[in-house]
Parts: sequence; C-alpha cells; structure tokens
Amino acid sequence: MVGKRKGIQSVEIGVGVLDALVKLGRPSTLSEVAKASDLSASQAHRYLASFVNTGFLRQDPATALYDLHAGALRLGLAAMARLDVFEEASQVAQEVVAATGRTILLAIWSDLGPTIVRWYPGSPPVYTTLAIGSRLSLTMSATGRVFLAFLNETYVSDFLQRELVLERTNGPVDIDALRQQVRRDLIAAVDGTIIPGLRAYAVPIFNVQGQLVLVMSAIASQSFAVDADAAVKQRLIAAGQEVTHRLGGRWPEMHWPEGR
Repeated sequence: MVGKRKGIQSVEIGVGVLDALVKLGRPSTLSEVAKASDLSASQAHRYLASFVNTGFLRQDPATALYDLHAGALRLGLAAMARLDVFEEASQVAQEVVAATGRTILLAIWSDLGPTIVRWYPGSPPVYTTLAIGSRLSLTMSATGRVFLAFLNETYVSDFLQRELVLERTNGPVDIDALRQQVRRDLIAAVDGTIIPGLRAYAVPIFNVQGQLVLVMSAIASQSFAVDADAAVKQRLIAAGQEVTHRLGGRWPEMHWPEGR
C-alpha cells in the first residue's frame, strides 16, 4: 500500500472542515462544524472565516449559520464535469473481482432496457450467452430488478408490460413485492432464473441528483461455493456505496416507503 504523501497539514484540516459541512447537509452552527471536524471552536472559526473570505462559504448575518457558497459550487461543478462515470465504476468493479473472484457486470438503461455495457471476468470465468450489449429481463434478472425498483416507474412501464405478456408462462409476478424487497435490501438476487445454475446479485449506483445511473452485478456459476455469497453481497453493496460516493451521490439510508 502506498503511504500518505507529505502535504500541508493546515490545508488538509481546512478540507476536513469543508467536508464536515457537506456531511452535515444543512446550514450549521460553529459548534456543529467544530464537533463534526473534530476541532475546537476557536480552530474551526479560523478556517470558517478564511473560507467565507474566499467565497467558498457564507455566513448568514441573521442566524450566523455557515453554508456552502459560490466558490464551493464552482469547484463542485468543475469536478463533476471531469468525472468519468464508467472509469470510476470500472476501478471499483475490478477491485471486487480481485477480492472475490466473481465476474462483475455494469449495466445501464438504454432504448432496449437494462443493457450490459462492461464485463470484468472473474476466476474461474463464467461461460454464458450473456455479453456486452445483451439486454436483461426486468423481472427475472438481478440487474433488471434494481432498475425496476429505483428507476422512474414511467420509464420502465412499457418495457414491463411487454415483458409480463411475454413471460406469462413463468407464472404471475408480484411487481410491488419485488420493488419493495430491493428497496428495502438495496440489493437484488436471482438464482437460475435467466440461466440454470447461474446466481447473480446486483446493486444500484446513484448520481448527485439521486438518480440511478448504473447497476453493478456479480455473477457466479456452480463452481463458486454458495457459502461465500453472503460476503460477496456485502462487498458488492460496499462497492455500490463507493461508486455512488465518488460520483457525489448519496446512498439511501433506508428503504423507500410504499407507494413511491
């Protein structure tokens, strides 16, 4: 592991103060920022005053609360413009492959519905008819179930209705139950529904607006022990959280209420 580079401590503390205010998620008092950044009130005040002077923060004259200002917005927008969603997800996906041996897929919502756009083979690799460009079922695949749960329902309704007509032979599907389960667990799972013997788990990745932008999935054949799946699921959830964080998004803290 590469050690931490030598830097300027005051800059690192200042960034910590900004990050504390971001994590508080609202205009905050001096004492709240100090506590969140693990500083004394006098220390925090000096950093806050400097950021107000440079336009990164503002202090409401009526309430004395601190909040982000135009300088922070410019910096954030510039960073977002330089973000490569697939590059950020690719780095994390390859880390999951290295740690678990599972094959990892990335999928987006396209004109065809849930579509595989990246494939990172594990060890041993999984041999399947699925490939980059394959369209996945909304109800029968783990990836599709994540889109079903978190994508705007108006986007998926036409695809869902066509799919339900085509898949009537598989018996009735409780769509509301599927959605609620994935929203509660923040992960979807299937076993043999697409290809016999193939297990899959999938997690959402959200952008800064809280919109679902990618789905990351782990697949495994019968070569992989089922006993290891619980650890893989936790690793995959952590990966979804990490990519969401890198994109400036916010991971849901609880399941969605019914009817959303």
